[in-house]
Amino acid sequence: MLITVLRVLFFFLLSVLVATVLGTLMQSQLNLYELQQLGTPISLEQRMLTSLRDLTGFTPIFALMVTVTFICALPVAAGMSRIFKPWRGLLFALAGGVGIWVAFRVADHFLPMPTFIAATRETPGLLLMMAAVAVGSWLFGRLTRPVVKRGLRVLG
Repeated sequence: MLITVLRVLFFFLLSVLVATVLGTLMQSQLNLYELQQLGTPISLEQRMLTSLRDLTGFTPIFALMVTVTFICALPVAAGMSRIFKPWRGLLFALAGGVGIWVAFRVADHFLPMPTFIAATRETPGLLLMMAAVAVGSWLFGRLTRPVVKRGLRVLG
């Protein structure tokens, strides 16, 4: 029992890490792209340094958002996947994507700045951030899927 709980906790933390790192890198590159559209030249070295800085600066805040999102969304996906078994992966991905969208809207509503994460101002950036989190929640659903028992069960 303890091993199972620790295993699920490890998968949860791994999924949060994957979603957070993907989302952080996504928002870094989206912000740099927007700067390039304004005419700012950005070298590959500057892209790498900015990404590294964001991994240390933005990651803790975004990890908190992803963690709260997963705590709320993953149990819903798990419950729904018991009913809609063939769509387990899609349900987990949707739970993460929609959950982080809700988190962005709540943050934008309560924080004083117009948009908490600049990359989510426009629809393409919002969808890419949602996709990054969806990958992490899909991973959790994949790692925790029930074992399918195959074959003929004769005695029990």
